[in-house]
Amino acid sequence: MNVINMRLSGSASKIRGFFDVETAEGITVKGFKIAEGPTGLFVGMPSEKDKNGKWWDRVLMPKEMKGDLTNLALQEYEKLEGSGSVPDSGSAIEPSAPF
Repeated sequence: MNVINMRLSGSASKIRGFFDVETAEGITVKGFKIAEGPTGLFVGMPSEKDKNGKWWDRVLMPKEMKGDLTNLALQEYEKLEGSGSVPDSGSAIEPSAPF
């Protein structure tokens, strides 16, 4: 799996950035986010709000895979935040995760 299209939020909200994921098969899943929580940064899945105002994840994955994705995304976010620049839309991290 590759973390692609990492973008910093640029706003004062708790959302710090957005990114997409590309699988080894070439499938791109859009809409992941990096947010600031009470215990630090975390990765939020693409989600949607139902008519009652409840949010539901649109992407489900095993806990181990989500942990791998979180580590990869936070590494890319920290590189981007530290450089102060915006990466090319094709920038990616090549992990050994089975996604």
